[in-house]
Amino acid sequence: MAQSCTGDCLKCSFQQQTYCAAQHGHAIMTYMPAIIEKLDAVLSRFGQADIINPLKEEKAQKSSGAESRELETI
Repeated sequence: MAQSCTGDCLKCSFQQQTYCAAQHGHAIMTYMPAIIEKLDAVLSRFGQADIINPLKEEKAQKSSGAESRELETI
């Protein structure tokens, strides 16, 4: 007899949790092209200068910490 999902995964067996995780992962993969398309549409409205990229080397913090001072040794 099939049971309906209550959303409380801890009540299900490991096998059922694994199956549900796989199904959720597959569903997300099918949505991904639409998500990427919408994200590209949003990003295309901004110029490259408007996007903040913390990974760019010239904009990254060069010092060792938030106080912008080098580590002191004793």
